[in-house]
Amino acid sequence: MDSDKCISKAIQVRLLRLDSNQKKLAQESGIDETQLSRYITGKVGWKVAILDKLLKPLKWDSLADVSVAAAAEQEVMQRLSKSPVLEVTA
Repeated sequence: MDSDKCISKAIQVRLLRLDSNQKKLAQESGIDETQLSRYITGKVGWKVAILDKLLKPLKWDSLADVSVAAAAEQEVMQRLSKSPVLEVTA
């Protein structure tokens, strides 16, 4: 998984943990909702200036927090891709 996808996933998880959503994040960060959606869906690569605007609404102190969260998401995705598929039979 590339870094942009990991960042997007980390932001989505953070929004869930904060009981928030993309619309609220766009409003609180001053980023156009459509533009934010393009970043989160991977249509546009993340820029530092945009991530800086998201720090406070996401309750992250620095870009290092974003990096740590993205790395954690990458690790989860790697583990999931290596785990055996469970089949349920009746």
